[in-house]
Amino acid sequence: MNSISSAVAAWRSRINAQAFTIAIAALVIYLGFGILNPRFLGLDNLRDVAISACVNGLIGLGMTFVIITGGIDLSVGSIASLSGMVSAALMVNQGMNPYLGFLVGLVVGALCGLVNGVLVALVRLPPFIATLGTMSIFQGLAYVVTDGLPVYNIPKPFVMILNSRIMGVPTSVAAVAICAIICWFLLRRTVFGQNVIATGGSEETAWLSGVNVARVKIMVYILAGTLSGLGGMVVVARISAAQSEAGAPYQMTAIASSVIGGANLMGGEGSIGGTIIGALILGALTNGLVLLSVPSFYEQIVTGLVVVVAVTFDQVGKNWPAMRRGTKRPKQLDGSTDGAREPGLPTSVPATEADASGVDHD
Repeated sequence: MNSISSAVAAWRSRINAQAFTIAIAALVIYLGFGILNPRFLGLDNLRDVAISACVNGLIGLGMTFVIITGGIDLSVGSIASLSGMVSAALMVNQGMNPYLGFLVGLVVGALCGLVNGVLVALVRLPPFIATLGTMSIFQGLAYVVTDGLPVYNIPKPFVMILNSRIMGVPTSVAAVAICAIICWFLLRRTVFGQNVIATGGSEETAWLSGVNVARVKIMVYILAGTLSGLGGMVVVARISAAQSEAGAPYQMTAIASSVIGGANLMGGEGSIGGTIIGALILGALTNGLVLLSVPSFYEQIVTGLVVVVAVTFDQVGKNWPAMRRGTKRPKQLDGSTDGAREPGLPTSVPATEADASGVDHD
């Protein structure tokens, strides 16, 4: 387990510097919009920005775990839609207790995540292909639940759970904060979190170190599905209605939140705090462009540019030491460079080290 511990330590040191850079970028964006329109920095408007970032934040938290393992989940928006539709249909059409309906929505999300996890970890389908297929399946089920019709008259107790205020703080914002703290603890303070990072760094090395890679993957997809379900119900509570395509807009923006926050799509890297900041950046872009009377379709262009710039700066930061020395990283036989997975784990370990670990691989 020494290789896992060293990889986690390297990951943490890099994430701290990365999170600081992302926070500075967010500050510059917020101040920029504040200069262009002073209303942007008003307390009420900042509260609106936080509320608008909630769904991306919730779904992005689960996506961060998936990306750290080297996977991707394209079905998160469809899971959000399906969870919201099932929960709303049961409460409105079947008279289910609102609190029980809320729990059912979480269970639906978790079951969808379980399906994704099984397809990726046990059936061994590529994550992109597996979740691309389930994206269509879950979205189709969201239509089937109510024959494509929206559900109105959502019970007030359900709306109050995720669309009210406690001491002036929106409950949806509080929910994101609680989930972020739990996710941070799981990733930074538990063996499960170390296994997630190890799996993303190198599945082979993690397996040789005794990590049940398949179980780790299934668990992160379940977590992503559960948080997507919660995000879908936040949307339902916000508009007091359930629509079959309500989660579709968050499919790519949740990934963008994680990537802007420092998650590496190659696996092994990701930050909970960075993901929340990434969601807040996207929320600020949406809100700020509206205040500046910029047509809404430009939002997608700006979001794409922000993602590209964020990844570019991340790559430049990784390669800066080598650039200053004027040297190139040595290439492997497959054309890749040494340390390309840094700060994840090495792609292989000597046989003697594996034997010394005493792990039975049969």
